[in-house]
Amino acid sequence: MIIFDDVSKIYATGTEAVKHASLQIDKGEFAFIIGQSGGGKSTLIKMILKEVEPTSGSIYINGKDITKIPKKKVPFLRRKIGVIFQDFRLLPDKTVYENVAYAMRVIEASPKVIKKQVPNALSLVGLLKKAKMYPDELSGGEQQRVAVARAIVNNPIMLIADEPTRKFRPGNSLGDNVTIK
Repeated sequence: MIIFDDVSKIYATGTEAVKHASLQIDKGEFAFIIGQSGGGKSTLIKMILKEVEPTSGSIYINGKDITKIPKKKVPFLRRKIGVIFQDFRLLPDKTVYENVAYAMRVIEASPKVIKKQVPNALSLVGLLKKAKMYPDELSGGEQQRVAVARAIVNNPIMLIADEPTRKFRPGNSLGDNVTIK
């Protein structure tokens, strides 16, 4: 599903964020990339999302070399990927429901599908009762759960999380289904 073939990324400042990375993550696998701050973890994610280009090497998603796809096709690639960002990236002027629904509107889902899927995603993360609240009315952990709901609402082929549980405290619940221990 994801293959990095001898990928390196050197920024214009000379910072070498990724050096000759090769990895393969198959469908259904969970992979955790750990390391110190500034070690290139977020750069790997940005390369998968085509936010930054590798300096060398190739990146394949579902057998397609994404280093060769044109910019106009990048939005179609991103539609298949659910992302939970470190900084949430919630829209402050939209409710919890609207933040999650926005991810569906971007891919032009029908209002009928949005009306069904958004409550399902919010229920999965235990936030259905907070659907009408705004991000600044939520705790950091609740904001992160909104980000999780937004990432899964479109049933992506892959889910990428950049420190998805950093705002959760041990024992906090993601809903009835998951508890972080």
